[in-house]
Amino acid sequence: MFDEKVEIVSNEKINSAYWKLTFASKNLSKKVLPGQFMNVQIEDQTDPFLRRPFSYYRVSGSKIEVLYEILGRCTEILTKKKKGEVLKILGPLGKPFAAKIGNKKRILVAGGIGVPPLIFLAENLPVGAYGNTPLLLIGCHTKSEALPKSELKKVKAEVLYATEDGSFGEKGFVTVVLQKLIKEHDPKSLFIQTCGPFPMMNAVMKIARAHGIEGEASMEEMMACGVGACLGCMTETKDGFKTSCVEGPVFGFEKLKV
Repeated sequence: MFDEKVEIVSNEKINSAYWKLTFASKNLSKKVLPGQFMNVQIEDQTDPFLRRPFSYYRVSGSKIEVLYEILGRCTEILTKKKKGEVLKILGPLGKPFAAKIGNKKRILVAGGIGVPPLIFLAENLPVGAYGNTPLLLIGCHTKSEALPKSELKKVKAEVLYATEDGSFGEKGFVTVVLQKLIKEHDPKSLFIQTCGPFPMMNAVMKIARAHGIEGEASMEEMMACGVGACLGCMTETKDGFKTSCVEGPVFGFEKLKV
């Protein structure tokens, strides 16, 4: 874990939903795994006071990319940051997604802020492991929120979209696509990894449990300190409350209360 100042290389809007921030750091990029996150100090002052968590989106050498949405005042401020400006960042933090899942078929279910870490995971999977092509399911409101093809060219999975208005891919929530896929496979042969809005993940986990499917969910609570000290990111598990920043953010379905 490192806490250091970095200089912004670029910060640009890539579609109607997402911005992409790029910077370089040998320390913050060291041994990063998909599902881990960083805590970013948006301003060098007391307002806003708390840092904000962001998933790692892509790491190439010392180059780090962060894909983010405008979800409030802090992310709105972040969009105003220009090349050459400085951010203070703590990372890498948290427990990652499992890379090895035996001979099961991997289904990644993403939406909103959960898209970046699952693309990172999908880019770093063994090609054709056990003869199973992983599936990446992405849910969004409309076609303009779908990522440009250039952002998906390194993904080692079949990408399927669902849009709520039916303008791109399947019409409806991403769980509609998930349920169709489950009908086409032996549920016991599947392994689901999900990240996104809590209602989406809750729906995914309920579907998985109804069919006896194992998996993991990234519970991205408000992780202010990132080191388990403030206790502001507690996630309820079957063994009591756990810190998302240290004991998560990735938890097995079997450990979570839904």
